Amino acid sequence: MRTIIHAQNISLTNAIRAHLDRRLAVSLQRFEARISLVEVYIKDINGSDKGVDDKSVLIKIHVPGMAAVIIENTASDLYTSINIAARRSKRALKRALRRQQRIERQQSMQLEFDRLPGLAGLRVNALNPIDKP
Repeated sequence: MRTIIHAQNISLTNAIRAHLDRRLAVSLQRFEARISLVEVYIKDINGSDKGVDDKSVLIKIHVPGMAAVIIENTASDLYTSINIAARRSKRALKRALRRQQRIERQQSMQLEFDRLPGLAGLRVNALNPIDKP
């Protein structure tokens, strides 16, 4: 799993990079073989001015054959924002992979169903195995 980090209006220290890598590794280790790229965008919305909820973290996960999974979180503390975004990325990716698997399974069922003689025109779906057009 390759990770690219983009920082805007914030200095990307080794500590921030290490924390981000560690949190992503823990959250996404189960899916690591399927992920081709993880892009992380870190931004201080208000610049160097003090402000609440101004540290934004956007995580974009690329899996071949699927649309990118995008998670964003904003908090007053960068480390908190990273933690929450990493945790949410695990759930979002798991949900997207399940959805993709369900679609592939349904398409496979439809192909098998279409091969049966005399049943042309009928559709298969997950809730009702046979739906008339």
